[in-house]
Amino acid sequence: MNGFDHERWLTSMNELSAALTSGFREKFGYPPGKNEVTPAAGPLPEGAEDLPTPLVEFFRHVEEVSLPDLHTGVFITGARHTVSGRDGRQPVRIDGPEAVDVVTFAADGGGTLFALGLPDGAPVYRLPPSALDRAGVYDNHDSRAQVVAATLPEFLTGLHDFLAAEITRR
Repeated sequence: MNGFDHERWLTSMNELSAALTSGFREKFGYPPGKNEVTPAAGPLPEGAEDLPTPLVEFFRHVEEVSLPDLHTGVFITGARHTVSGRDGRQPVRIDGPEAVDVVTFAADGGGTLFALGLPDGAPVYRLPPSALDRAGVYDNHDSRAQVVAATLPEFLTGLHDFLAAEITRR
C-alpha cells in the first residue's frame, strides 16, 4: 500500500459521488441510489485480519463502497461480508488453465465479481458470471476471468478515474 492515501481517496470518491447524483433525477427521471463510500467505524470484525494485507488496510479506512448509478454499479462489500463469503458462497478459488486461491471483495450490478489473488492480495481479477460450485470454485476453463489491476490501490485508482470520467460524460 506504499503511497496510497485511503483517506484522500475516500474523500475524493464521496465528492465525485455527490457530483454524480447532482441533477440525477432531472436528467434520468428517477432518484439516484445511495452513491457513497462509507468510512470505517470501529474495529475490524473477527477474521478480517486473516484477509490479504492490502484488503485489511483498505477496511481499516473504508467500511464499504456503494455506487449503484455508476454504469452497471460497483459495490465493495464490507469486511464482515468479505470474511463470511470465504465459506464458499463467493469464489475462493479460480480453476482453469491456472488455479489460484482468491478472496472476493467486490461486485458490479451485472453479476461480475472482483477478487484478489492469495496470499499477497494481488492481482485483482474480474470474474464474469460463471459456474460456481458448492465449494466456491469458479470455473475458468473458458478463460473468462481477467486480471484488471496489478494491485488493490491500482484498482481503487481506476475506480476513481472511471467515476470522474462518468461525471465528465454526463
